[in-house]
Amino acid sequence: MNKPFDWKNTSLKIDSRTSDGSVLIKALNKESIELRLDESIHVLENQFKHYILEDDFINNSRNLPLIIRKYSKKDYEDTIRIYDEELSGFKSLKVESSDKKIYEEIIKENIIDADIREFPISINTLEKVLDKDSRKSSLILDIFILISIANKSKFNAEDYSFEVGVDDKTYRATLNIDSESLNLFPIYDWIINNEEYKESYNVKLHVVRQVIINKQNMLDVKGLLEDSKLAYRRIISKKTNEYFEQLNQLKDDFLILSQNENSTLRTLNLTFFAWLGSLGLELFNIIKDYTGTDILQYVFFSTGAKKGIVVLVFIIALIALFVSYTIEMKSLEETYEVIKRIYKDKILFETENDDENKFEKIIKKPKIGILHIVIFSLIFGILLLRFLKTFPW
Repeated sequence: MNKPFDWKNTSLKIDSRTSDGSVLIKALNKESIELRLDESIHVLENQFKHYILEDDFINNSRNLPLIIRKYSKKDYEDTIRIYDEELSGFKSLKVESSDKKIYEEIIKENIIDADIREFPISINTLEKVLDKDSRKSSLILDIFILISIANKSKFNAEDYSFEVGVDDKTYRATLNIDSESLNLFPIYDWIINNEEYKESYNVKLHVVRQVIINKQNMLDVKGLLEDSKLAYRRIISKKTNEYFEQLNQLKDDFLILSQNENSTLRTLNLTFFAWLGSLGLELFNIIKDYTGTDILQYVFFSTGAKKGIVVLVFIIALIALFVSYTIEMKSLEETYEVIKRIYKDKILFETENDDENKFEKIIKKPKIGILHIVIFSLIFGILLLRFLKTFPW
């Protein structure tokens, strides 16, 4: 073996007799990375947490599925360890690998004709790891990005074919392992990393697909990105107007709901005072016609069927009054839930928690007042006791 490194699939053979090979072996031992020894040849298996000579691997491979499989097995964390040949050792690199989750979500919606079905990959990480000046490394990054942008993908050993479709319009193209790179990362960065609101990447992805179909080529990436941003701003401008229209309508609905709640409370108060007036009039008649000496004893503790019927009528009237109030408030609560559900679905620019908090601040949920329950329970208890006292037990 006359060269320091030789790739066999995803395994790296390192010749310890060469200077570069010896330096790498020392660095690997320092990182406690296990090596298989075969005389003077050390074999390094694909590492999940470390990035070692990745550009060299890509440049020496002509098998797309093998390359994809290698990077699908990496652990994409926010801090990675990467081998630096100039430093003759490993260094830590901080990356924003949260795009991996979004990337996987997008891939699930796409059709991929290949043995590999899952792509747990962070494009952000690979963009930091791979050499931007390497044609082939940039091409591989482009292919990973296209797998997310394209609705349909198909690849064999050396070719990658894809289709971008919106409605009944499509754009189809093929990249070969020897093709020039497109340098698509700025588009990916705009779609995934510049998140104006929750899941804005869905709208941006649709916009990019539409622009690609309209242009019927992807060579002018800068123009493609500018046109996509322009189309997106127009969409967002329209959505913004809709957003404020929805807020204004929400205020109107709030006023209507508040008016209905106030109307219900006024009706309750008027009916309750009418009920109290009837009760007071009945007590007045009792007191006026009473000829005895102990009026309190007579009002609260005397027995008799007529008194029982009168008290029962007042109890039934009180219950009917409160049941009517409860039904009306429950109806307002249902209206509130409908308004809440509609506007949570329509207002775009908030996360679920923010959306919930803002709605609760604007519209208070109608509730049966605790004071009303206490007063009703107190009067009902007094009347019930009085009703029971009318029986000569």
